Amino acid sequence: MIKFLVLCLLAGCSGYRFTQQDNPLSQYGIQSLSVPMFYNYSNLPELSGEFTRETYRLLTGFSGLRLASGYDEASDAILIGIIKSPEKLTETLKPTTLRVAQDRAKNAVGVNRQKFYVPGANNVVVSLQIIVIKKPTEEELALLKSGIGDQVQLNSRVIFNEMIPLQLQYTREILDDQGVQVVATQNFGVQRKTIKDLSVQAANSVRDMILYAF
Repeated sequence: MIKFLVLCLLAGCSGYRFTQQDNPLSQYGIQSLSVPMFYNYSNLPELSGEFTRETYRLLTGFSGLRLASGYDEASDAILIGIIKSPEKLTETLKPTTLRVAQDRAKNAVGVNRQKFYVPGANNVVVSLQIIVIKKPTEEELALLKSGIGDQVQLNSRVIFNEMIPLQLQYTREILDDQGVQVVATQNFGVQRKTIKDLSVQAANSVRDMILYAF
């Protein structure tokens, strides 16, 4: 009987956690929030649109929170998103699971060359800085977007200033014969899908951070 009650309580808490719909920013007097396009300071292209779109979409699930796409001065606060990455591309796209190229594409590589290795997968490593600030000035926005913006302390107007680490792995295609002609295109497509999946992961992290940080 005790175990049953514990399970019921856990299930109830779990259900509450994932169905919370009330505006969690209302306790800070924030009823409306601007969400401009995220800044992409990473060494990967085309991240801003996906990350902004997914985060905006999830935030629409909070009833009582009015959202504005872009910067609306009438909003109570603004959410700033800054995507960052390691300095080197090889650290942003970390190769893993090395495979012998000759074993995967013998016809394309040939058998007379010295063995060399190609990655079978890549780890995509980026981070997302999320800042929520009430009624910022242009000077404050410039500071928060600068290289020292992550050092700005929380106060009555800076509600959030958090760095969210993100990482996802994707498997690379290694093809032979006619497949060699499309391998680059296929890998680019896989990377684009991974970026989409990363944006969903980031949006869920932003939602949970806002819901459960306090």
